[in-house]
Amino acid sequence: MAENSIKLKNKKLALFFTYGVGLDLWEKRGLLGREIKLYQRLGEKFGKIYFITYGRGDGRFADMLAPYNIMVLPKKSRLPNFIYSLLIPFYYRHELKQCDFYKTNQMLGSWSAVIAKWWFGKKLIVRTGYPLSINARKENLLKYLLSKLIERIAAPAGDILVVATEIEKKYFAKYADKIRVIPNFVDTDLFRPMPELKSTNNIKIVLFVGRLSPEKNLKNLILAMADNATTRLQIIGSGEERDSLELLAKQNHVLIEFVGNVAHDKLPEYINRADLFVLPSLYEGNPKVLLEAMSCGAMVLGADVRGINNIILDGVNGFLAIGTSVGLREKINRLLSNLLSEESIKIKTNARQRIVDDNSLDKITQRELLNFES
Repeated sequence: MAENSIKLKNKKLALFFTYGVGLDLWEKRGLLGREIKLYQRLGEKFGKIYFITYGRGDGRFADMLAPYNIMVLPKKSRLPNFIYSLLIPFYYRHELKQCDFYKTNQMLGSWSAVIAKWWFGKKLIVRTGYPLSINARKENLLKYLLSKLIERIAAPAGDILVVATEIEKKYFAKYADKIRVIPNFVDTDLFRPMPELKSTNNIKIVLFVGRLSPEKNLKNLILAMADNATTRLQIIGSGEERDSLELLAKQNHVLIEFVGNVAHDKLPEYINRADLFVLPSLYEGNPKVLLEAMSCGAMVLGADVRGINNIILDGVNGFLAIGTSVGLREKINRLLSNLLSEESIKIKTNARQRIVDDNSLDKITQRELLNFES
């Protein structure tokens, strides 16, 4: 590994951002600190890393990233994003020609990297993200067909496919010989237990962090908290369901606080102040926020669905529930009445240890570096 790190000092990597996403959007959503952390580590090994983004104003992040050998290549025109995505290899042909590796942040937008590979013949690492087509079939036939097309273009073109879970590895079993499983990382030094922040208030706090969108199943979570005068539901994030969720909470007499987006480095404080972290989603991939909550040693409750039940072992490092309002209510009430038991303390300790063992930033960085071996 040390020899490989020395060799990488002469190498350049281009990271193709997810379609339509830029550093400015990461900042707006409070994700910037989290998302760049791995590349700050990798930048110490590489001669240079290029961030190819869709933010026209992303050049303002140049000074912040320069110390990590990261150079921002923002959107260069006012063209619609799709047309621009096809022209990225042309606009940044000089930089891409000098690179040794290309990497995609997710499948969505990966075609830009594939075109660049066809043009310049560099090694391509396709990070799949959560496969678009797994749930698209349920939502929209056109979306499903388009997502399958993207996967059929990117997967065979990649020299390495990086997936986050064994579930995704099975989904791309056709390409098993080039798949590497690398889960999402957690900065376990930042996301750590902070017992001094625990509130002595009689009002318990149930915390959710994420997008306010239908797949997060927040309506059932709110209904599970109906007429509960001793527990406050705290929601961090933004999304299209904000107004309807506020109305639903008011109609059902739910003590609720919509915090909005929070800077990533402030999240550990919110998690540690909460009595229970809940992720009631209808489906997930490898949810970073759940991993971060577990790293804080939080009591976690998740819906018993794909992407959550492969992380939470029920009764071992957290708890699972049926994602209905009744199922969530029963588990929430039981867990909140049992927070100080020996069993609860052991489960929270197990949650922290699970993340330290499998998802620490140091360990994931080392696994990522293996993708760039000659």
